[in-house]
Amino acid sequence: MKKPQKKRIAIIGLGDIAKKAYLPIVANHSKIHPILCTRNIQVLEQLSNQYRINETYSDIDELIKAQPDAAMIHSNTESHFALVSKLLSAEIPVFVDKPLCYSLSESEILLNLSAQKDVLLYLGFNRRFAPLISTLKTQSNPIQVFWQKNRVGLPADPRVFVFDDFIHVVDSLRFLASGEIENIQVFPKLRSRKLEALQVQWQQNDVLLSGSMNRISGITEEHVEYYSKDNKWQIDELVSGIHYKDEKQHVIGFNNWDSTLYKRGFVDLIEDWLRALNESNFNSNRIQDIWDTHYLCETIVENILK
Repeated sequence: MKKPQKKRIAIIGLGDIAKKAYLPIVANHSKIHPILCTRNIQVLEQLSNQYRINETYSDIDELIKAQPDAAMIHSNTESHFALVSKLLSAEIPVFVDKPLCYSLSESEILLNLSAQKDVLLYLGFNRRFAPLISTLKTQSNPIQVFWQKNRVGLPADPRVFVFDDFIHVVDSLRFLASGEIENIQVFPKLRSRKLEALQVQWQQNDVLLSGSMNRISGITEEHVEYYSKDNKWQIDELVSGIHYKDEKQHVIGFNNWDSTLYKRGFVDLIEDWLRALNESNFNSNRIQDIWDTHYLCETIVENILK
């Protein structure tokens, strides 16, 4: 029996996130033939040798001429618009790290281009695929969800704060609920035009969703509290938690052999990306989903800047 052909997938931008989260999975995946692309020749050679990847490019146009089956963009946010535009115009499906762009208007252009070309545009939100989070999605009738993500010494421009980091909180809360966003409230803490902390809440189908981020905290941490009738789940750092019911608690987590990349959702994220590449029809719901998260982020930024 003939073996299924591997997907030739280009990894564009070989910085920390690509090295830590994506290359260890993609370079060893049985269904992927990886291609490396970066302008940094030294990094290109080092990673090519480390992962024994022979097909490499230092120029995006040369990569496009080689016609990969798909591309994954892990470069900085400022580069996304130009790279995604080129790839979609060449009818190459694209996976891109969040956010799509800092500008809602640029994001809209790319989403429209994806729809016009009938070419997949996929945004990578690993938290949706972290097993302890994706399990919560299967629970019925949530009442409240609280998501807190803090960092140390990183106040930032409000747009960068929200689109580069807080977007994880926004998208995860949207993912765990459903329906239209209503009654949004935004509470920022600004100092010298830098955003230091942020609290946002809204409702979807009567579910109260609340997200917070403090980037001048004393600790880097992430916690989720999910409530349904007679139940509470508390998830810490995406990798451990407790389920409370009838005044009793049940510890939830992983075994010692489960990898960090699996626990944090990257393994299942790549599997979903591959499934999306194999879909026979263009899925417009993906476009709407990306738009909804970015539109909500833009609404939050506008409220902060008022």
